[in-house]
Amino acid sequence: MNTLKLQLIISTLDKYIEKNGIDALTAVEAAEMLDEAGILNDSSSRPGKSLRDILRAGEIEHAYQLNGRWFIPHSGINYEKKVIMNEPIKTLAPQISVGQLMDSSRFRSVKQLNALDIPDVPGIYVIRIRDIKKLPQVFSKVLNERKHNILYIGISKDSLKKRLWRNELHAKGHGTFFRSLGAVLGYLPEAGSLKGRPNRYNYKFSEHDSAEIIGWIGDNLEVNFIAYSDNLDEIEKSLIAKNLPLLNLAKNPAKLDELDRLRRKCVDVANCC
Repeated sequence: MNTLKLQLIISTLDKYIEKNGIDALTAVEAAEMLDEAGILNDSSSRPGKSLRDILRAGEIEHAYQLNGRWFIPHSGINYEKKVIMNEPIKTLAPQISVGQLMDSSRFRSVKQLNALDIPDVPGIYVIRIRDIKKLPQVFSKVLNERKHNILYIGISKDSLKKRLWRNELHAKGHGTFFRSLGAVLGYLPEAGSLKGRPNRYNYKFSEHDSAEIIGWIGDNLEVNFIAYSDNLDEIEKSLIAKNLPLLNLAKNPAKLDELDRLRRKCVDVANCC
């Protein structure tokens, strides 16, 4: 492999390991991250294969195998003793205090984030808007009355990167928040796009409209998230009941009839004709 590209791969993985305070990345985790960053294309049919080929060729010398799995630690740390002693390897599963979730100083603009910033682990996330006046008046009025700017609270039992970054912020899959936000901003799915399909509710917006919503998200929204895996359903229920986020319908004692109406309108359009 080209030396400069190999150095870019290693330095990118090092930065991610440093930022997330972990010991190592698995080959699949690292390959997915490098693919999303546009550094190394991954295989959709065999996730991690492109990177495993490099590892098998010995080009990332500090990588190692344990129980048949490849791990890539920081290039500046020798993990030989840890592997020999069969000590636990800390991968992407840090447990952070739930209290940090609402810490205003931890929120970051979506525009300032990229896929490398979101860990591929279970967790909880909060989405808020900087200026509530950017919403239609009926919704900005509600936030003004509630004296906060929280739009949505969600969990991922599998991957924050997949749920928050891909689904909710970039419409790659079925994001509940993305569908609700699009409806609130006045977008509608393509007429009949769900007609005859088994799932009548997971409507999508057109490619053009989705791009506009994604742009609006980048310009106006901030997010915070923590890696967490214990009692996620109960924590989500508690956080929603306490904070009454604008765009949560499920588990929300103050869910909005207007949001429900707009979402049902989208479902009807997607199933019509």
